[in-house]
Amino acid sequence: MDGIAAIEARVAEICARFGPTVPPAAQPPAGDTFAAHLRQAMAPARDVAGRVSPGGAITGASGAGGNVDTWIAAAIGRTGVPQSWAPGLKAIAKHESSFNPVAANLAVSRGNPAKAPTGLMQMLPSTFAAHAPSGADILNPVDNLTAAIDYIRDRYGDPSSTPGLRALGRGERYVGY
Repeated sequence: MDGIAAIEARVAEICARFGPTVPPAAQPPAGDTFAAHLRQAMAPARDVAGRVSPGGAITGASGAGGNVDTWIAAAIGRTGVPQSWAPGLKAIAKHESSFNPVAANLAVSRGNPAKAPTGLMQMLPSTFAAHAPSGADILNPVDNLTAAIDYIRDRYGDPSSTPGLRALGRGERYVGY
């Protein structure tokens, strides 16, 4: 049994034992059970978990072949930013996800996968949606980088102006962007 299925089974067991009592503010829509509501809320996490092979590779994400250098080159090609951005983007990806294109930080989102920083550049889903090309996939490293480049360009001008790279330049600890 995988981790999500185990959690669902435990929630179902608790609901059967104590009833699906949920505080009114957290009540699912009428007619739904708590377990069904939980399954729906966990769908994004299940999608991520279901797309990682036992060796840690992504499955089902187009453009995921290659490595961080090829992903950065492809995203730079898509966005037209200078090649000089590559080292900064690589440093950000290293600190944000350790070059893991399926990384998801559930701790930051208090366990809510829909609000978890996700992917190579650890983008919030809402930020990714605002900066990604139509049809992009947050788990596709080139799409994730493309959206991150657009965000960095809009917010900071270039990677060297992001809080993390500025902190590293001063000899301090990396700070997320």
